[in-house]
Amino acid sequence: MHIAYPAPLPHGRIRQLLPDFFVVRGSARIAPGVVVNRNMGIVRSGDDLLLVNPVRLCPTTEERLRDLGRVRQVVRLGYYHGCDDLYYRDRFNAFFWRQALSDHYPLPPADQLLSDGGPSPIHGGRVFEFSNSQVPEAALLIPQAGGLLLTCDALQYWAGWIGCNWAGRWALRLSGVHQGMLVAPAWCRRATPQYENSRSWLAADFRRLLSLPFYHLLGAHGDFCADRAHELAERAIVSSFATLALRH
Repeated sequence: MHIAYPAPLPHGRIRQLLPDFFVVRGSARIAPGVVVNRNMGIVRSGDDLLLVNPVRLCPTTEERLRDLGRVRQVVRLGYYHGCDDLYYRDRFNAFFWRQALSDHYPLPPADQLLSDGGPSPIHGGRVFEFSNSQVPEAALLIPQAGGLLLTCDALQYWAGWIGCNWAGRWALRLSGVHQGMLVAPAWCRRATPQYENSRSWLAADFRRLLSLPFYHLLGAHGDFCADRAHELAERAIVSSFATLALRH
């Protein structure tokens, strides 16, 4: 049966950021004429590759991905992501991870569910869930270079607006996105039940997140943050949740 997978959208080359960790900066159309960036993390373990927040690649770049190793596993960390997951599942027969109820894109079904503190796609890793969120959202801590946190929408770092068109930049700014580390305001609103205060509802989840040992961070949007990610995340979380106030 022929499946009409979404076509590759404009993206950059595969770049190495840390030993055995690579990224591709892709793009996403979030509304007509509105383009923002979208990142795929690539974790290499020996000859095996783990793709986090997958982005479909053009044939040339996909061949370069094959040069890195064999695509063995695919991880979806956020509810609103996943348009390219089925392509990778079918193309590479990859083992697929997602949270329970993370079915905005219902296919493919999970081979293994992500759960807080449960089985990890990578040896020595740790799965974190935002347990109070009304939409499934997870993060993955991996041991590269002293601790690398891979997130989706909840926590992002922006060094600039590369990969976003003019309309995308303004859409992000209007939603509350700014340069630096931030708790994404639009995601917080979606993750908080109606009539609840998003500035307090999710505070406990972000306090737990700060207990993880990480120096680096890559979200599904924005840029890579090296070395100072935990320090900057703490500042962003404290400024976003008045009740957090250095109590962790």
